[in-house]
Amino acid sequence: MMLFAFQALSADGTPKSGTLEAADRGDALRQLSRRGLQPRSIQSQTAEIAKSDTKSDAETTLALTKTDVIRFTEDMGDLLASGLQVEQALQALENRSASKLGTLATRVRALVRDGVPLSASLRQSSPAFDELYCNMIAAGENSGALDDIMDRQARHLRLMESVHAKVVGALIYPAFLISAGGALALVMITYLLPKLASLLTGSGKEPPFMIKVSLALSDVLKNYWWLLALALGCLIMLLFALRKTPSFQSGWHRFMIRMPGIRDITRARFELQFFETLGSLLRGGVPLLHALELVRRAVTNLHLKQSLTQAEALVQEGASLSHAMKKTQALDSQAIDVIRIGEDTGHLAEVLGKAATRMDTQLTRTIERVTALIQPCLLLIMAALVGTLVYTMVNIVFSTLGQLRH
Repeated sequence: MMLFAFQALSADGTPKSGTLEAADRGDALRQLSRRGLQPRSIQSQTAEIAKSDTKSDAETTLALTKTDVIRFTEDMGDLLASGLQVEQALQALENRSASKLGTLATRVRALVRDGVPLSASLRQSSPAFDELYCNMIAAGENSGALDDIMDRQARHLRLMESVHAKVVGALIYPAFLISAGGALALVMITYLLPKLASLLTGSGKEPPFMIKVSLALSDVLKNYWWLLALALGCLIMLLFALRKTPSFQSGWHRFMIRMPGIRDITRARFELQFFETLGSLLRGGVPLLHALELVRRAVTNLHLKQSLTQAEALVQEGASLSHAMKKTQALDSQAIDVIRIGEDTGHLAEVLGKAATRMDTQLTRTIERVTALIQPCLLLIMAALVGTLVYTMVNIVFSTLGQLRH
């Protein structure tokens, strides 16, 4: 008899782990099946000890970007759809790619050959494959539709990456305006205004108040710029340290869902992520409660995560998903109506998937609308700033000319 260490999921999605004695790996898998457990990984402890002696520290994890994960998912989906088995598809990826994806395919294939499921192999190979991704793959392995799950997961990742790119792209122009306005103000204060003010101070006349202020500010920037830079660096380091604290994150996330304009984008992005992710999980055969848990873990906003936690508890008590979402106010009324229709028709996963496609277009329109409102507001602010500086310069010129006449 051999001793095997296993990780598995129970019927309700609860993770289980432990050891068992079996004649071989197949016997261990049958024992887990009789217990009603879904194997995620099962390995001989003697084999693990042998492997740990030969595996270097550099091979423990593999850093992958989101683009790498998307490309791996798309390639695996295409190879599996063509009729190849998992190990054959991984071998094809080894031969096709000499980059990090080739290294990933080699590691995953070695684990798969030892009897580890693909979902668990990916989890062990790189932290880039999060719990949501691995559970989707596990659902595809259990349902026998791994190629469809891979294709759906690739489209889901592409969609989430597109949403992120849209939000970042909407902030580029406002950031450029703020940077250009700040640079212009700095040049005027440190160079142009002192040049004009020197005409008046050289005449021996008492300079106006605005000239005194501009000269004082210019002297501070010129003589103590290093101190200001040091203070700015300390402030940035402090913000980076604070952003990891729960109180700062809670305040920032509260700002994100309450600030006009930003609130619309945050809500639209959350609803799209919720519908797309939950629909994909349900289509893959994941139970509703476990799917809600995975969706909740994928949400980064603490306030929205708390609403999903309350909704998950209500569903566990027997409430419908639409009723739970309405009571916790996690979604708006239109999104709740979509969920109610899916529950009434018995095709919740399909309804969520179709609604997610519409919400992608809606998110694009929301970003365009908010951007169209933000940009004029920033232009007004920059115009007011530049106008104030120009007025100050013109006022200095006329004050200088007037005092020189007298």
